[in-house]
Amino acid sequence: MNKLIAILAAVALASCESEVTAPEEVFEEGELAIDASLPVGFAYLSLAEGGTLLSPTDPVTSADWHMGFRRFLVRLNGGVGGPGTVSAVNLGNNANASSDAIVALSPEAGAAAFQAVTEANIPDASAFVEDGLAPDPGASWFRFDGRTRTLVANPGATWKMREGSGRGHAVFRVSELEMQGQRPIGLTLEYRRQDPGGALGAVETVDVSLARGPAFVDFQQGSPDHPPQGCAWDLAATPDLTIEINASCGAGTFPMDPSEDFAALQHADDAPEYGGFLSVISGAFPATVSDASGVFWYNIQENSRMWPTYNVFLVRAEEEVYKVQIFDYYDAAGTSGHPSVRFQRLR
Repeated sequence: MNKLIAILAAVALASCESEVTAPEEVFEEGELAIDASLPVGFAYLSLAEGGTLLSPTDPVTSADWHMGFRRFLVRLNGGVGGPGTVSAVNLGNNANASSDAIVALSPEAGAAAFQAVTEANIPDASAFVEDGLAPDPGASWFRFDGRTRTLVANPGATWKMREGSGRGHAVFRVSELEMQGQRPIGLTLEYRRQDPGGALGAVETVDVSLARGPAFVDFQQGSPDHPPQGCAWDLAATPDLTIEINASCGAGTFPMDPSEDFAALQHADDAPEYGGFLSVISGAFPATVSDASGVFWYNIQENSRMWPTYNVFLVRAEEEVYKVQIFDYYDAAGTSGHPSVRFQRLR
């Protein structure tokens, strides 16, 4: 009997020691303010181990980063956005809110929405999506210059293009934007062409006048045309600062990473896909700033301000799932392009 009692006591003691010494799983969490203000590059974030800002030598081939930030844009390292397998789902807790409701949201309400998301909110794996192509919502080829108080070109925004009717491929960017007061009157396109089966040629330019309305450019001919001639154009620039692509004839674009060298690029025919529009990479984090479905809503009160929507996203990296919320667009000094991000691993 005494032997039995001793055995039971030993088992109980071992059980207690196991409960005491077994390490609890730590679910990493963090909160970071990110300088994503540069118009020609992304800031890269790894969500692992409490979050780390990275500077990968070659983001196009690096699987180390999970999320990329460029002003209001968010990129995932998966799909057409990068070589990784990162995917996400938008829980859209405020996706249907009105503009007045978004303005009325407090930081406290945003934090409460984030805290309310638990592991029980993780959907099936099929709900997570990788990044794909979407129309550019913010005309990233130009920007506002605070010094001159006018719009200027942003040559850091560059696209690979599939030309219409199988003529070939090209890379292009807008190198100059000519303004007359607040009215755009012309622009200069820089481009390099690649014939089918050939290599990218030297940098060429074409000046486009917007004085008579839209101008239609055929990269093979290297000259603008008014009006267009069937499929003999690839890109149209308009006086309202839009760039249209001749998708009906097979033309399409793919956005180049800002780290890629326009002059040194060797191929334009190797994009994973080409969208029939001036494209950006988008997915669960929508490339929109005109409604409550994305991360920010712009200019609600006509004061050129970004308002956080406080939507919560779930980001999947391998088998780990994080909840993520972007809750500000400005730093302590009020400078734009500095998103603040909170995140926590749920699984």
